[in-house]
Amino acid sequence: MKKNYSYAILFLTLMLIFSCKSGSEEAKPTGLLSEEKMAEVLTDVRLLEGAYAGDFQRVDTSEYAIGAYYEQLFTKHQLTRAAFLENYTYYANHPEMMMRVETEVSRKLEVLSVPGDQ
Repeated sequence: MKKNYSYAILFLTLMLIFSCKSGSEEAKPTGLLSEEKMAEVLTDVRLLEGAYAGDFQRVDTSEYAIGAYYEQLFTKHQLTRAAFLENYTYYANHPEMMMRVETEVSRKLEVLSVPGDQ
C-alpha cells in the first residue's frame, strides 16, 4: 500500500512539473523579428503616432485615418499588420526582451530629437 502511495505522489509530481513547463513556454511566432528589427519598427511607429498626434488628433480614436500610414510603415519593413501584432504580443509577454527593445527605441528617438548630433 505504501508503495502504491509513493508511485501516485511521484506520478502527480511529474505531471505537475511537465504541465507547468509546457504551459509556460510560449511558441515563438513564425518570422519572429530580432530585438534590433523590432526596435526599428517601433521607432517608426512612435514617430508616426507622434506626428499624427501632433496634429491635435487622438491616435486611438482615429483608426481609419491613420491606418493607411500604418500600412505604408509595415510595407517599408516588409511586415503585415498581423505579423507586427503577433511580434508585439510576443515581446509584450516577455518583459525583459521588451525592456531592451524599448530602451533602444528611446535611444533612437533621443538621437533624432537632438539637433546636430546625428
